[in-house]
Amino acid sequence: MDKRIACGALAMLAALCAGCVTVRETRMESAPTAGFGLSVTDFGAVGDAKADNTAAFQRAMDAAAARGGGLVRVPAGVYLFSGTLRVPPNVTLEGEWRAPQRGEPVTAGTALHVLSGGGDENGTPFLCMGTGATLKGVTVFYPEQIRANPPVPYPWTIQADGPSDNIAVVDVTLVNPYQGVDFGTYPAGRHLVRNLYGYPLYKGLYVNQCYDVGRLENVHFWPFWDLDPDSPLWAFTREKGTAFIFGKTDGEMGHNLFSIFYNIGMHFIDGPIYGKDREIVAWQPGSGMYTNCYMDVSPCAIHVDSAMEKAGISFVNASVMSKVVVAPTNRGQVKFTGSGFWATGDLDSHAVLQGRGTVFFEACHFNDWDRAGHGAPCIDADNLRLIVTGCEFPTDRDGHLVLRLGPRLRSAVITSNLMPGGELVERLSPPTADIQIALNAVGPRPAFVKEWLLLGPFPNPVLDTPGPDGVTRAGFNTDWLAALGGEARAELRPGLEVPVPGQEKPAKTRRVRANTRGIVDIFQWHKQGFQAAYAFTRVHSPKAQRALFDMGFNDGGRVWVNGKEVFSHFTPGGMQCSPGMDCFEADLDGGANSVLVKIEDGGGRKWEFVCEIYGEDGQPLETGAG
Repeated sequence: MDKRIACGALAMLAALCAGCVTVRETRMESAPTAGFGLSVTDFGAVGDAKADNTAAFQRAMDAAAARGGGLVRVPAGVYLFSGTLRVPPNVTLEGEWRAPQRGEPVTAGTALHVLSGGGDENGTPFLCMGTGATLKGVTVFYPEQIRANPPVPYPWTIQADGPSDNIAVVDVTLVNPYQGVDFGTYPAGRHLVRNLYGYPLYKGLYVNQCYDVGRLENVHFWPFWDLDPDSPLWAFTREKGTAFIFGKTDGEMGHNLFSIFYNIGMHFIDGPIYGKDREIVAWQPGSGMYTNCYMDVSPCAIHVDSAMEKAGISFVNASVMSKVVVAPTNRGQVKFTGSGFWATGDLDSHAVLQGRGTVFFEACHFNDWDRAGHGAPCIDADNLRLIVTGCEFPTDRDGHLVLRLGPRLRSAVITSNLMPGGELVERLSPPTADIQIALNAVGPRPAFVKEWLLLGPFPNPVLDTPGPDGVTRAGFNTDWLAALGGEARAELRPGLEVPVPGQEKPAKTRRVRANTRGIVDIFQWHKQGFQAAYAFTRVHSPKAQRALFDMGFNDGGRVWVNGKEVFSHFTPGGMQCSPGMDCFEADLDGGANSVLVKIEDGGGRKWEFVCEIYGEDGQPLETGAG
């Protein structure tokens, strides 16, 4: 290339770059927010928690809409509103969000304090959002809400502004709304809700009339505002509140949804369909796929009035802290895969099933149903069809009913499940029903050692300096049985008294029994913390053999068999008492063998142990305190 041409090109490029810089600087001087959207402060908004910002916010969003849409920024501050807002199509209202705020004051980041709508739950929502509108990075708070039963009713905080697609709610906290997000009164297809946190007191999130897939991700409904479990507001939400409501929605996708302390966690309904004059012209159910959904403590975690036929609803990796109810009105499939079910104190059944839709439970586990012992089954099935396969029903209670097959059930497959309490299935279904029950493993009952002699308590103070073995409590290594020849030689008997250095009263033996779960709860007899105790029993073996011990301690433990120490485990922070947390082997003689267990307590709410003993053939061995 000619050197003069190259120099000219470089000079022209430098001039163009200089011109760009000049133009950019000129624009910044004339419109400071250009390139970054508009700011509500340019339209008179003041985040001082005093001025009414309703008009200023609306002017800013209308100005963005007049430009064809765009970003309206809201700097950090507390913005007060006595009216309502409309986010026009293709406009984003974005603040400076902070992590979800708990309690008061609600002042971090961009906080919107709403005064409008009190007393009218059917009034105009605070934020109506048009097609393509986005709300991002704000916290909404109702300063005039009260902690009472009932609280002050308010309209929905967020609602679609008529039929509006592609609405997004991202990085938002709704601290204490009466009603949260409404994407159901009007169609809101392809909606996106991501990172929504809040404590909606009455209704959380409502989806209906969604004819193209909506997406819900990371929604967490929890008492962000009211932190007192005894509050009357908690009582209202437990009695009346629903976290998620789903009507007509085609292929809704929900991921990482959580709620706690609501009357119903997720409610699937026949959603009202509105005509052009807003009259209801039909009622229709929806379909959807829900993964990693955790409906925590509630009377009813999931209530299915209706699911779409031939599509249904599916839950994968769900956590259900109470029960699932499928109503007689249901016609669609309801599926649970890889899910866990846990009981509240008053739970009867984990699943109560009716209707004409098939219900599936695959690779699920169920725990502690019917604690009151009323005879309720884990799954009470009176629907048309049922599949239960690859599930676990862990229980050691006698007669703990697993399934009841009702008179309306016409076909069921119950196979390849673990039922250690027994294949307890009550059949009330008609003789013509096709019920396939096979390959369910019941397994042997746990060989808990039930009878013990308990001796204690003995001191277990915290050491100023931990020992070389890391032990931090003195009672773990102190031999309190010197009067009996020491721990290695001691054999306890009824009525025995052992002096305790520094104490007037001696430690005494008493007969105790493990509970139905095999656990000896020492706090029933010795309430003091930081103590130690001994438990003694005998194991009868038909021959000399190597026995298997499955134990659990809270907190530390040591074990002697026939005077030989066979196990020792201490952790400064304590341990969990569950069968098999501590497993070891020990040699037994033919006949009677002594077993001495030391259990020390490092504080906390539990002081207990559990023990199972099996022979080499896996059979339980006979035990007794003698």
